[in-house]
Amino acid sequence: MTDPVESPAGAAAERPRRNRRQTEARLRQAVEDLLVEGGFSALTPSAVGVRAGVNKMLIYRYFGDLPGLVRSVAYADGFFPTFDDLRGDLTVAELLALPVSRRAAHIIDRNARMLLARPVVLELMVWELVDRNELTAIMEEARETLGLRLMAELFPDVADKEMLQAFSALLSAGVTYLALRQRKIRWYSGLDLKSDAAWTALAVAVEHMTRDLDLPADRNPRGDGG
Repeated sequence: MTDPVESPAGAAAERPRRNRRQTEARLRQAVEDLLVEGGFSALTPSAVGVRAGVNKMLIYRYFGDLPGLVRSVAYADGFFPTFDDLRGDLTVAELLALPVSRRAAHIIDRNARMLLARPVVLELMVWELVDRNELTAIMEEARETLGLRLMAELFPDVADKEMLQAFSALLSAGVTYLALRQRKIRWYSGLDLKSDAAWTALAVAVEHMTRDLDLPADRNPRGDGG
């Protein structure tokens, strides 16, 4: 039986916690919406508060300031593609058992599709290039930190770390550019970027390009293992 004395107090304590979680979620969503619509120049405390439908002072109460709110968005689970996003239907053991080239193709393909499904992430990448400020720096730091950690977790068996970083930079930059381009321009080098077949073909190309990473260090053409 519900305690008639303790139940109202417990419910009252839960309501503020629930309301705060909901308000924080609305503020984070407002940041994402404004980023897509107007970029970082659209992010002001007043604009975020209006979009979220709350008093802008709650930004300072819950996050310290606007950069704190942006940091909360950037480091939130699922904002950038995660390990689980990139492994897809494969278990961790299945993923790490793949040859490095096939693993790279799988991950690049998954990353491309995750980017295509995250317009806010694509938008912030555009704004990083044209508007360098405290807010873009926060997003860049979060993305770079996550990217380096994922690279270590996804390719722990690659001895030549320098070459791995070079491949990662080149391939992820290419995929990012094509993902950005397809928002407004359909074709690139004869590939229909709006089609699933184009992205599948790109993944196959990645596998061919990274086959040197399948070789043991003593058989790698560089011959130094990194």
